[in-house]
Amino acid sequence: MTMTLSEIITVLKDAGLFKELIVAGKWHDRAPEELANRTVLDLSYDSRTVKEGTLFFCKGLKFDPKYLTMAANQGASVAMAPAEYSAQLKTSEHPDLPQVIVTDIQKAMATVSRAFFGYPDRDLTVIGYTGTKGKTTSVYFTRHVMAKALGKVVAQLSSIDECLDGETFIPAHLTTPESLDLFRMMKEAVDNQMKYLVMEVSSQAYKKSRVFGLPLDIGVFLNISPDHISPVEHPSFEDYLACKSEIIDNCRILVVNRECSQYDYLAEKAHDLGKQVISFGSDQSAADYQYRLGEHGHFTVTTANPALPKLDGDFRVMMPGDFNVANALAALTVAAQVAPVSEDFRAGLAETTVPGRMEFIKDKQGVVACVDYAHNYLSLTASFNFMKHEFKDGRLIVVIGAAGGKAESRRKDIGRALSQYADVAILTSEDNFFEDPHQIAADIKENIDNPDLEVIVNVDRKAAIEQAYAIAKPGDALFMAAKGRETFMHEKGKDVPYQGDYQITKQLMEK
Repeated sequence: MTMTLSEIITVLKDAGLFKELIVAGKWHDRAPEELANRTVLDLSYDSRTVKEGTLFFCKGLKFDPKYLTMAANQGASVAMAPAEYSAQLKTSEHPDLPQVIVTDIQKAMATVSRAFFGYPDRDLTVIGYTGTKGKTTSVYFTRHVMAKALGKVVAQLSSIDECLDGETFIPAHLTTPESLDLFRMMKEAVDNQMKYLVMEVSSQAYKKSRVFGLPLDIGVFLNISPDHISPVEHPSFEDYLACKSEIIDNCRILVVNRECSQYDYLAEKAHDLGKQVISFGSDQSAADYQYRLGEHGHFTVTTANPALPKLDGDFRVMMPGDFNVANALAALTVAAQVAPVSEDFRAGLAETTVPGRMEFIKDKQGVVACVDYAHNYLSLTASFNFMKHEFKDGRLIVVIGAAGGKAESRRKDIGRALSQYADVAILTSEDNFFEDPHQIAADIKENIDNPDLEVIVNVDRKAAIEQAYAIAKPGDALFMAAKGRETFMHEKGKDVPYQGDYQITKQLMEK
C-alpha cells in the first residue's frame, strides 16, 4: 500500500477538500515535479507511531504543532493539516516537509485512508447499525445469523469487540473507529477473505467524519431518544437526529424500526433520496416484518410485505428482555436481504451471546446478578422491567453511575428510572473523566423522587459491587449497569485499569 504525493492531492481535489500545498514557504496548487512522486508508505495521526515515509495527519481541535515536529523528526514524508505550521517547523531538522492544507482534516483523513487502503469497502457487503440503544446487540445477532448461514466470512466492528477474520475477537476502544483505523481494519478483513462487515455507526462517527465517504449496502436505524445531548457530544436533539440520519444518505437500503419515534421523517427522507425502505416492528405496527412476543425469549415472525424474502416462523433469543426481540428481528431482516432464509437463521439467533449484555450469574444462596451496559433511560427501564418481572420475590439492587463530562441529561433519566423500579440504588463511579464522582452521584440522587428507595453513595466501584452483594438476601437481584465487561475506567484523561463488573461479580458469587 503506497500513494504518491501527486495521487494524494488528486484524491483530495476530487473530494473538494484540497486548499494548497506548502513547501519551504512556497504555495502550490499541485506537487512540484521534484516532489510529485514522493511515496507515502504509511498513515498516522499519532506522532509516536510515525516512521520513515509516513503521512502524518495534524488532527484535533487543540492540535499542538510540537507533535508535527516530532513526526518530522521521526521520518514523516508528508504532513496534512487544516492550517500552515511552517513557522513552528523552522526549528526542526525538516523545514521543507511538504504540508498539504485541507478544508476539513477529518474528512481528508477519511478520504485519503480509504484510497490508501485500496477502497476495501468495495470488496465487502457493509452493514451499518445506528440507534440510541441496541446497536451492539443487533450487530452480534446479525453476525451470528449470517455466519451460521454463510460461514466464517463475516467481520464485525462493535463497541465491545472487533473480529476481522471471522472467528478471532479483540477488545474495541471506540463504538466506531477513527477513519484511518476503520479502513485499515477493513483492508485486513478483505485480506482475511471476509465477504461481509457488520458494524456499529454512532452519531459521533458522522459528526466527527469517521465514516466520511463510506457507502453502506444496508443501513439500519433502530431507534432514537434524547441522549448524548451535551456540550461535547450533541448540542441539541435536532443535531443528534441530523447526525444519525446521515446513515440514510450513505446507504443503498434502509432497514428501519417502524415504531421508531421519527419513522415518518426517516422514511420520507429515504424515499426522497431514492433508497429502498424495509421496516420491522411488532404486530401492532404496519411493518414489513412483524414479531409477536411469546414467553422466555420466544417470538413469531410474519412477513407482511410479499415483495420481500419470506421470514415467517418461530424464533428464540437467549438474551432476556422484550427489547432484544426487536433487535433480533432487525438482524433477521438484514440477514434475509443478503442470504437465503434457512434454519441456520433460527440456530444462529439462539446461539448469540453478547459479552457484558444481560449476563447472569447466580450464587448458591439464590442471589442473582445481572451485568449489562445499559446506561440511558430506554435501556435501563427495559432492563429493570425485565428484572422485576423475572425476579418478583426479592429486591432489585442497582449499582450505577453516569459518565462525566457528557450527556448530563442522562443523570436525570437515571434518577427517574431508579425511582420507578429499584429498591436499593448504590451510586458509584462509571467513567468520571475530569468530573468529581461525588457530584455526579449527587446529580443523580437529586432526581430520585421515590421516598421508599434506599440510596447509598460509594464512589469506589469495586467496593460498591461488594457492598451490593453483602446486603443481598436470597431472592434478591443485583444489576450492575453501564460497564459490562470493560476493564478500564476513564479518569482524568487516562484509561485506568479496572477488574470489571462481570469479573468482580463472578468472583464474589462463586466463593
